[in-house]
Amino acid sequence: MSEGTFTVAELLSRIDRAIAETLPGPVWVRGEITGLRRTSAGAAFFRMADAELDDTALEVTARGRVMFEIDKQLDSSGIGPLRDGVELRARGTVVVDPRQSRIRFSLLEIDPAFTAGRLALQRAEVLRKLSADGSLEANRRLPIPLVPQRIGLVTSRGSAAHADFIDHLRRSGLRFSVKTAHTAVQGEAAADSLSGAIARAGAADVDIVALIRGGGSKLDLAVFDTEVVGRAVAGSPVPVVTGIGHEIDRTVADEAAAVYQKTPTAASEWLVSTVLDFVGRVDAARVHIRMQARNGLERAQGELRSMVGVLGSTSVMLDQQRSRLDHLSEGIADSGRSLILGESRRLDSLAEWFSSVGVDQTLSRGFAIVMTPDGGRVLRSAGQLAPGDRAVIRFADGTVPVEVEEP
Repeated sequence: MSEGTFTVAELLSRIDRAIAETLPGPVWVRGEITGLRRTSAGAAFFRMADAELDDTALEVTARGRVMFEIDKQLDSSGIGPLRDGVELRARGTVVVDPRQSRIRFSLLEIDPAFTAGRLALQRAEVLRKLSADGSLEANRRLPIPLVPQRIGLVTSRGSAAHADFIDHLRRSGLRFSVKTAHTAVQGEAAADSLSGAIARAGAADVDIVALIRGGGSKLDLAVFDTEVVGRAVAGSPVPVVTGIGHEIDRTVADEAAAVYQKTPTAASEWLVSTVLDFVGRVDAARVHIRMQARNGLERAQGELRSMVGVLGSTSVMLDQQRSRLDHLSEGIADSGRSLILGESRRLDSLAEWFSSVGVDQTLSRGFAIVMTPDGGRVLRSAGQLAPGDRAVIRFADGTVPVEVEEP
């Protein structure tokens, strides 16, 4: 070997020893998983990317037995199997791969609490953003339809959640109409797929959008904690009811929805109960209306019977009054005729009397009338005449002019 010149193997050996001297034991590293792949033997290979430097990453390898224990630990903690996009805190040793001239991180264990904490922090940050601009309350302010029977269903078509949801609605016997907007519910493209499906469902002619997914680990449900899905729910033009995961899960999508239900089955049960509640109120109103109508009819019939009785009594009274009026009419007619006959006789008697005491008849009995010379005025006393006055004396057979002399 020339002085200062190493073979490839020697250089890699020196680097390996330098790393071993600098990092003599396992170390903890954190970063985001990318390019995860597994072998049939259970081994795993992926890169841990630096969150602050996009072009900086560390190659990670894990033997099958190590990954078995890690998967078991993640499953028991509710996080679920590792996948791309998950931020990880891992413990392992740094070694040099002489075949590929790469530094590799040999995985020994991970910190589930760190991953769970990062998921919680990410969820809290998304909720803070949605709350800050009012989006978190937007969908809740929409009125819930009285009869939500036209449903826009956002889920993975053909999944167990999809089948259970549809079956529960069908078994209710109610006439639901369901338009399914298919979407991926996990994987790298799931967030955009969900957002688009929610938009399509909300734009259809539906009363409500149902966003459902069956149970899964925290990582399975992490897509429902993303900002893009949360904003899609918040911006839906119709109310959204969610049924995502198990009873202990509550995602950002749940928080932004108008109605939160714990599971897909619970969401379908809520829809059924809401419609049945309206049907019950309609039935109760129908019974109430029927009862009120019956009571009103009975009251009216009672009043009618009373009026019939009154009218019957009135008819008798009217007959009696009619008889009295007829009797009075006859009496008035008889009395009128008698009165007229008596007055007629009286008038005849008066006429006879007036005829017997008339001027001519009186003069014929020897009386005379003294009048003024022109005959226009009767003189009734001697004091009305003075010596020299002229007068006319009317007799039955004529008149005689006279002049008054000295008495």
